Amino acid sequence: MKRNILIVSLLFLLAVNNSHAQKEGWGYHFSGFVDPQLFMDSRQVVGARESELLFYPVPKDLDAEGNDLNAVPNLNMLAITTRLRLKVDAPMLGEWSTSAYVEGDFTGSTENGINMLRLRHAYVQFERGEMGERRLLLGQYWHPMVVPEIMPGTRPLNMGMPFHPYSRYVQARYVRLRRGWGHTGLWWAATAAFQLDNSPLGPAGRSTEYLRQTGLPEGNVEMRLLWQEGKIESMVGLMANVELLRPRRYFNDAEGLRYRIGTTFPSFAFSLFGCLYFDGKWKLSCQGIYGDNLYEQGMLGGYIELPYDTLSHSYSYQPFGCATAWADFRRSSGKWRPGIFGGYGLNLDFGKKLENGSSVYGRGFDIEHLWRVQPQLGYYPTDWLNFFVEIEYTAARYGEKLTEGNLSFYRSSYTVSNTRFILSAVLNF
Repeated sequence: MKRNILIVSLLFLLAVNNSHAQKEGWGYHFSGFVDPQLFMDSRQVVGARESELLFYPVPKDLDAEGNDLNAVPNLNMLAITTRLRLKVDAPMLGEWSTSAYVEGDFTGSTENGINMLRLRHAYVQFERGEMGERRLLLGQYWHPMVVPEIMPGTRPLNMGMPFHPYSRYVQARYVRLRRGWGHTGLWWAATAAFQLDNSPLGPAGRSTEYLRQTGLPEGNVEMRLLWQEGKIESMVGLMANVELLRPRRYFNDAEGLRYRIGTTFPSFAFSLFGCLYFDGKWKLSCQGIYGDNLYEQGMLGGYIELPYDTLSHSYSYQPFGCATAWADFRRSSGKWRPGIFGGYGLNLDFGKKLENGSSVYGRGFDIEHLWRVQPQLGYYPTDWLNFFVEIEYTAARYGEKLTEGNLSFYRSSYTVSNTRFILSAVLNF
């Protein structure tokens, strides 16, 4: 609590001294919003932060009379997404403009830390050229699989998860933009990323050590084609992502002897995305993703650890992945702004037969597929005050676990669904 009060006080003092700082070549811009949200689910859900972050409905849990114990509604109201921002403009460094950005909310870094100030973004940025043709970002920002320009306009914390990636990494990102061919441009980026809040599951639970002990960062390359009509810019792009994990460093046998484990395995992901404006008032955003081990991105996926091989003193790993597609269509101007989000996710390894003793680390291995439809209506009476009402319908097809000798697998069984009603008000400052 004392730390939160100190941080907020410092941000306030920086904002008050803004005019004096600008005279010396510095500028401080303080902003944010307050965002209370009321939501109700028709059944229990897999989620986080008091279930404000929703993934999908939980499977059935039948009692002695065949009643589903999870078919119980859930009502809650939270304001933890309230956000504070500080933009710092620094003096020029040669031909490079320099700036810094810090943003936090009160969702906490863990479930036990809810209502505590959490660092969302914190980075230093260097830009060169009138339109930022060259850019270097150092610090914590959206993972490259998240494209802020096309992010769904839904209000809840999940922002389209688990169909849309949603994570932040500490990173070094270099961006290059070339303008030409009339109103078009070519944008590309290369990123080396490091995990913190969004880390994979493994033998020691959730931890960043599985990536750190490989000695390599996560890598991403991205390219976009941009075209502009007035002040509106549409795009289409593609990207590739690679991650190398080392879940174990050693193994303890029954006699207490330890053996070094040097096994690593790669995971790959690819994405095609874009956005298009219609009549300057409507925006269509969409993204398709194919990849394995996307647990850290808030999506389906993970990896399988096969039983320990006593002859070679080693483990074997197999990533399991998903394919998702989503689209978001909404009005981007005016007092009344309707919109709708739709997403579909498919478990690419559903029904995979596993040897007994194998361990699964990830999310949704028992789900065959899932989908969501989420209409929204926003009312913008002023620039600083907005109201929203949404209905979020999510359905998941679960599997029944079966055994076949020394193997186990899931077979398609039943579908459960959840309907979430959401009311929210946002005051921007």
